[in-house]
Amino acid sequence: MVSDKASGLPAALLLAAIFVAGCSSLTPVRYKAEQAGGSGVTEKREAPVMAGLPAPLPRQAYTASGEKIPYVAQSNPYTATRADIPQDARSEFVMANSRLGNGNVKGARETFRKLTEDYPTLSGPWLKLGDIAEQQEAYDEAVSHYQKAISVNRNNVNAHILLGLLQRRLGNFRAAEDAYVNALRTWRDCPEGHLNLAILYDLYLNRPEEAQKHYEAYAFLVGVKDKKAKKWLVEVKQRTGIERSFVDIPPKEVAASPTAGAGETGVTAAAGDSGQAL
Repeated sequence: MVSDKASGLPAALLLAAIFVAGCSSLTPVRYKAEQAGGSGVTEKREAPVMAGLPAPLPRQAYTASGEKIPYVAQSNPYTATRADIPQDARSEFVMANSRLGNGNVKGARETFRKLTEDYPTLSGPWLKLGDIAEQQEAYDEAVSHYQKAISVNRNNVNAHILLGLLQRRLGNFRAAEDAYVNALRTWRDCPEGHLNLAILYDLYLNRPEEAQKHYEAYAFLVGVKDKKAKKWLVEVKQRTGIERSFVDIPPKEVAASPTAGAGETGVTAAAGDSGQAL
């Protein structure tokens, strides 16, 4: 997870990775997901904050004359609206993370817990507490900590995705879906949110058409960099038989299909349009 991998970073980068990170380190390895099995544990905690709403897709926009408008990805609202982190909080966080890296889990946990008490508006320390609990297989506690991070700052995309990854490993696939959808309704253009949701639909929920939508959204956002994801998109297309795009719909196709895009939000009509109220 992002916080585990961040322990060897310089202090400034480490703080960015935990307090204000995007979701660039939250991509699962698909072949491991194919081998994973659920534990059958049923999550009974409070409902996700945006349960029941669809996950938005990015959408290629066109001019009135039918020319493509260069896509401008929506900014991560967590990083865009972050407050200044007090210097004392930075110092304590670095100390806690150093303790964790040195194997002093108890000391690290105590410091992270103190940070949550002294700086209740920071959600990052709750992520670290969730990571520690998950590593110790205290899964109910980890879920609670990730949910607490979300309650402190619902724009914390990492918290939604970390919660989804844990729920998926526990076999709570519907709860994992809710978490990923919440991540994407918070930040429509989070590539890893789309990839995680696509993998869940593809490998666990037997919803290949939904998987295709989000594999395509991921490919649209990252370009040709991820050859594995492009291969997965080709594979799922072979199963669904759907060749049309869910993201790049030319104006003529929209006019011909009054239901095109129904139930989806976040269409970018012009450069810089977020398509979503923060």
